Amino acid sequence: MNNFLMHRAACGPRDPGGNAKTLLRAGVALLAAAGLLLGPAVVAVPASAEDATVTGPTVTDPTVTDSTVIDAGIQPLGVAAAPDGTLYVSDYHWAGGISVFQPGETRASRTIKVGGLPSSLAVTTDGTLYVLQSTESGQAQIGVVAPGAAEAGFAIAVSPGAHWLAAGPDGSLYATNPAEGTVSVVPPGAVWTQRSILAGPYPVEVALAKDGTAYATNEYEGTVTVVPAGSPSPSHTITVGAKDHPHGIAAAPDGTVYVANILRNDVAVIESGGTTVARRIPVGGAPQEVVAAPDGTIYVTNSADNTVSVIPPGATAAAETIPTGEDPGRMAVRADGSVVVVNRGGRSLTVIAAAGAPAPGAGTSDGGEASAESRGSGGGASAGGSSAGGATGGASGPGLPAIAAGAAALLLGGAGALIVVLRRRRQGRAESPAWTFN
Repeated sequence: MNNFLMHRAACGPRDPGGNAKTLLRAGVALLAAAGLLLGPAVVAVPASAEDATVTGPTVTDPTVTDSTVIDAGIQPLGVAAAPDGTLYVSDYHWAGGISVFQPGETRASRTIKVGGLPSSLAVTTDGTLYVLQSTESGQAQIGVVAPGAAEAGFAIAVSPGAHWLAAGPDGSLYATNPAEGTVSVVPPGAVWTQRSILAGPYPVEVALAKDGTAYATNEYEGTVTVVPAGSPSPSHTITVGAKDHPHGIAAAPDGTVYVANILRNDVAVIESGGTTVARRIPVGGAPQEVVAAPDGTIYVTNSADNTVSVIPPGATAAAETIPTGEDPGRMAVRADGSVVVVNRGGRSLTVIAAAGAPAPGAGTSDGGEASAESRGSGGGASAGGSSAGGATGGASGPGLPAIAAGAAALLLGGAGALIVVLRRRRQGRAESPAWTFN
């Protein structure tokens, strides 16, 4: 199964122009070997009505932090919070577009025009927005949007496939290049790649510590590559687990690094300056993404369970499990301490309130309606403000975006195939899967 999953991850984004064919050829033999067992689980078909419905899972542990699932008509995929409180959400669609929400807004005040199929987003310290996009011919690019601009003014060419974007503390942009096994660095305010750093086999995500150290998860090898600030090469590699499929990664303010392992259903913890995994924290099914709040609280999306695990600073176990919409993925921490979760399968967003805040979405006055009741009994510990900034709410509540209509067009590769296989097995469903996204 692992070989098959590696083949799917290597394929990157699919598009009608066939630009994924180069990567597909390398995995034909692997696909044939696993096709009889898992082939039906990765057929790209439109989401069924059942898959589009936001449903909450059964949660064993009581949830104490308020959260709300908000309907979204578009296909949200990437999300990022800017230092000035602006929230950006990408619409994974041929027509593209980035929905922009100012602090307190519950509906997008404007849309930024970018290339097709926008996915990963990152905002640097000066407010510049970077977005992974595609040209009409299928060429992958990183679009550069100046603060306040209505469209991308420049584009940086990158290799075919998926690329995870992350902003460094100095304003640099980091982008993983899975097909090349490298991480590219764009200097602050620049529109060119300054250097490419050798990582391991198929680096899927990168996280930056406060001191500028970069950590990249190598999903195929089960390792984390460590690159000191400003260095042209790695200092060392940390083994996480060859069969664990490490994916999401985050660096807490104290330098502790957290790695989500999709197949092991846990989070590996690497202490600041450590060279080995110090401990493992069990979470939900198929943990995929991780974010760290400024107070050190860790949030992990469990894609197979439709939940988020919350790990307090320094804890050895998750303190609570919060229901989300269908297939939670990427997250952003806002300046008010709330966490925005993209529910890819449900085409919705979940907002997890900060400690002591009203239920997300409460007190809005523009007609935005939540698709599910606020969950939890309140009063639980949560995150502080985001060091990257984000949309902030008033005293009456964070004010979560409700986004305009649209639908996903294509399948994005990477961990998506793995997640859909795990979800189908867990749910015991035999029908074709919904759209899945990296």
